[in-house]
Amino acid sequence: MMRRTLGKTKWLLVALLAIFLVVGGCQAPSFLQAELPNDGPRVATSQAAGLRFAEKVATAGERAAESKRLRLTLTEGEVTSFLNIGSEMSRQLQAIYGVDNLAQLSQIQREQALQNIDGLTEWAGLLERAQGTLGLDLPDGDLRVTIQEPEVRFERNGQMIVRGYAAVLGLRLPLRLVMAPRASSGELVLDFVEGTLGPLSVPEGIVDLAGKGLAHLILAGDDYVEVSKIEVADGSLTLSGRYLR
Repeated sequence: MMRRTLGKTKWLLVALLAIFLVVGGCQAPSFLQAELPNDGPRVATSQAAGLRFAEKVATAGERAAESKRLRLTLTEGEVTSFLNIGSEMSRQLQAIYGVDNLAQLSQIQREQALQNIDGLTEWAGLLERAQGTLGLDLPDGDLRVTIQEPEVRFERNGQMIVRGYAAVLGLRLPLRLVMAPRASSGELVLDFVEGTLGPLSVPEGIVDLAGKGLAHLILAGDDYVEVSKIEVADGSLTLSGRYLR
């Protein structure tokens, strides 16, 4: 029932955008390009920060396996960099080698040099470490993200803001989601606050889907982790809990 409701909600939004396109003669109406609220300067990103995200997750998992306690602090720069660099690597893998996941890299590495994608070998190694400890669930090493140019912000009021662009019916529309992280029944939950796609309000169901995906990414798969406390500060998020494996 939940899946059916979310599906209807998504298609209602798509249908509404389609009507705007028809009325506008297949041109994106100018009001669809409305600017989003200003949340401040864009979060700085780097390859080093993206790799640091994977390193932190892997190290936290290794330590938790010994102590049975988990404490993981991630900055908004690390999360944003992981999403952006992962998306860029996926794009380059597709353009250069015709693949978009890490599962096929072993054979490629034996056959071709990978100097075209700086840091790819190190990236793959860190993801393998994370998968072996915290149960990182990226199917086939998938690096794709559905939000273009994603930006994640952690606010001092305890909220998390996700910005970027979404591709809908060939349109590139600005997207802004506001969620409130909390611990519930041992899991990281991102409660819906508000969502905007261009000038339109995004239905709560779609925001919930995005929130579940982001929560899974931040927690790197929660198969062996029970989250008991979440602290959101200005620019960072800290998870505390215990390791069940």
